Amino acid sequence: MDIKRLEAWYDEHHRKLLFRETKDPYQIWVSEIMLQQTQVETVLPFFERFIKKYPDVLTLSKTDEETLKKDVEGLGYYRRFKYMLKAAQIIVDQYNGIFPDTYKDVLSLPGIGHYTAGAIMSIAYNEPYSALDGNVIRVLSRYLNIDDDFRVEKHRKKLDQINQSYIEHATPYKYTQAMMELGATICRPKNPKCESCPLSEHCQAFELGIQEQRPVLSKLNDKKEFSYITLKIYDREGFIYLRKRTESLLEGMYEYPQVESESIYDCLSQFEEEGIILDMISDQKTYKHIFTHQIWMMKVYEVKLLSKPKVDWIRFDQKDIKDIPMAIAHRKIK
Repeated sequence: MDIKRLEAWYDEHHRKLLFRETKDPYQIWVSEIMLQQTQVETVLPFFERFIKKYPDVLTLSKTDEETLKKDVEGLGYYRRFKYMLKAAQIIVDQYNGIFPDTYKDVLSLPGIGHYTAGAIMSIAYNEPYSALDGNVIRVLSRYLNIDDDFRVEKHRKKLDQINQSYIEHATPYKYTQAMMELGATICRPKNPKCESCPLSEHCQAFELGIQEQRPVLSKLNDKKEFSYITLKIYDREGFIYLRKRTESLLEGMYEYPQVESESIYDCLSQFEEEGIILDMISDQKTYKHIFTHQIWMMKVYEVKLLSKPKVDWIRFDQKDIKDIPMAIAHRKIK
């Protein structure tokens, strides 16, 4: 690989993103956590607001999980921010608030895997550690014409070793960002801009005209669909009841109580058997929300509570709902 040409291309053409203009390991860590399963364009306004509110690890460590999740409401995958808060507290307690500078220590922090550790070490500290994400997999699988299935972990590890061999002969902070940028802007999944690619001269997939056949990724299972009766529950005084999720998906986010069912009458009967009496106020509105691995179909009803609430229902003044962390799946319910 012509690494010097790749790095020169990056110097001239990379997007001037806020987190690209810093070597602060804290900011790079925040950006990498936010970018997990999330598009750059979506992350940018969140990142800017986040760094203004939490300019360093110490400030972040002093917040609470609910406030933090409210600050990132809309980004999804909220468990990563639970781990981020734990990591910040560890950095303050064990590293005197200074972000660790060894691969082993960075990797030991909650929520940080090999990719994120490699990205932080290479970008912030200019140390030669591979950071293999989807963009880099696409670039290398095309450049080397590798037809392994990269859903398989052993194949990803093999490619990670190849990427490691390249970064050891590169300027690490430039190489890692150049490979990411190349995959994001030039070596795209569809309609790659091969004529603008600094690596096209020796790209084997380009020479064979099979760019869009690489990387090989076996088909994911279809998304599982769930049908919910979702309830906006009011009491006689006009207060509304929410539930704080304990499930791994959207853990710690608030939601309107919901039951996996397609019938409001079955739902009301189920609650009545538990001694909870609900009276219908309005007919249904239907909402759909698509997650990475599942789909929620929600039939939403407004109901009045005529008895004691369930133990895990929490009473709120309606005007306060805007200030608590709520998943977009339910935030969009009107």
